[in-house]
Amino acid sequence: MSRTRTLAAAAALLGPALLLAGCGIKPTGVVESGAAAKVAVAAPARTSMAYFVTPEGRLVPSPQPEHTGNGPRGSLTGLLGGPGAPELEAGLGTRLPPVEPGRLEELGVGFPARDRIEARLPFPVADLDPIARRQLVCSALSTLAPVFDVVLRGTDTELEAARCDPAGRADDAG
Repeated sequence: MSRTRTLAAAAALLGPALLLAGCGIKPTGVVESGAAAKVAVAAPARTSMAYFVTPEGRLVPSPQPEHTGNGPRGSLTGLLGGPGAPELEAGLGTRLPPVEPGRLEELGVGFPARDRIEARLPFPVADLDPIARRQLVCSALSTLAPVFDVVLRGTDTELEAARCDPAGRADDAG
């Protein structure tokens, strides 16, 4: 046999043997690695965003392009309409009370001062949990500069002005 044929035959026999031996990595069990990655939402600047809630209680913005022309009111309309199919499929929900579609007409947004907006809501706000308040504040500010404070006015009371902090809590502004 020639040297070339001998090497070819050895390689032909050695190849499958190496494949059967594997790559030397031993199997392991499940390794916990911490929280899920954060996802950036790509949307044009000043697109209305409704902030929905993950099962762990974090806020996640969801683009609401059909409401962008209406500024803060549009963002709140998208939020109060509840999570749609894409949000539900992603496991997102809301901490806000359900609002009948006809009551969305009662939703209003005003600018009582140059650095403050007021969101007039068609439900009581005093007993909303902090996450629900953050949903409202962050959604209202999604089309505005972050220098604004938001006052939530419900059918029962007016809450102190707050700013958007999607990762933490809606902080009192003053």
